[in-house]
Amino acid sequence: MIEEDGLEELSRQTRIRYLLILLILITIPCYLLGLIMLRLDRGPQPNRPTPTGTATITLTATITLTPYLTRTASITPTATATLPPTDTPEPSATATETPLPTETPLPTETPLPTDTPVAEPTELPPVDEPTPNPNP
Repeated sequence: MIEEDGLEELSRQTRIRYLLILLILITIPCYLLGLIMLRLDRGPQPNRPTPTGTATITLTATITLTPYLTRTASITPTATATLPPTDTPEPSATATETPLPTETPLPTETPLPTDTPVAEPTELPPVDEPTPNPNP
């Protein structure tokens, strides 16, 4: 007596493979029908002009005058200071006592300055300075 169980005799992996192939083959007509419906339902298309390319070259001679460049040399010194690195102390676990703020004394009146006599400047006689020689 021969029993024909069909898919029952195949392994589980083979059965799954056959079912997936069958599912793919069944859905192909649905995709084709959808594409056909999209092509038919595009509606009226407006007339579009056909693009044509034309090139036009126009040669024009032009003369451009540019002014001369003048350069002015200037030396501007810039002072920069570089400080050497300093050691930063690491925080310690020792407790330090912070003093409490003290009272600041109230301001007192400052005496006004008195007038002091100023001596008058005296004129000095002019001194003849030698003129420098322009051609050394």
